[in-house]
Amino acid sequence: MSNRVAKAPSRKLDRNDAEAIAAKARVLTMIDAIEPEQLVASIKRAPSLRGMILGYIAEQMFETHVPLRYHLILAEHIMGHDDHDRTSNKSDRTITHNGLRFGIQLKSIQTNSIARNLATKILEADIQNDASDRRDIQLPDGRLVNTTCYQRGEYDILAVPLFPFTGTWDFAYKSNQDCGSSSSTKYDEYEQGFLLSTLERISWPLSEDWHTNLMDLLV
Repeated sequence: MSNRVAKAPSRKLDRNDAEAIAAKARVLTMIDAIEPEQLVASIKRAPSLRGMILGYIAEQMFETHVPLRYHLILAEHIMGHDDHDRTSNKSDRTITHNGLRFGIQLKSIQTNSIARNLATKILEADIQNDASDRRDIQLPDGRLVNTTCYQRGEYDILAVPLFPFTGTWDFAYKSNQDCGSSSSTKYDEYEQGFLLSTLERISWPLSEDWHTNLMDLLV
């Protein structure tokens, strides 16, 4: 008896078929085909989708907020980047100011981390501050570290919407150099010094290492 597995017949596909093209076009209209209330309900009941959508909303609101708040920064001074190609740029936005370029990393407060500190009586929360991709980072001594951590200096400023605390589209800013170092035991002490912690703490009212005025850091 033969153990040979039957080979599946080869598939010949015509992606330019008229009905196939029409079906592809209808995919883009699926959102228009449902009521806004249904779309909002779908987003709210799916935490992973909600987080992704809020991330894109934060980027859009950042582009709106900054030129309105800081008249020296025009909309054309803010540049977006391809989400699917972060090999050479880990910033969500780049701001050009006084001839200098500043990489801005936009992150959001983790909903389930928000809590009242009973000792200090202030609100505290966590920010997931790591890259979406695992890749090799080369350190000054030549060693390669495979990690999702950001490398210190890989961007310039961390920007976080304060909406969960304030109900308004204001942002808090922290210099990359003020962000915490990784404490993961996966890395030795030398490596930890070049890798950012994957969690950054924020409080309301803000601690001194956070700024509400972006211009403080554009120097």
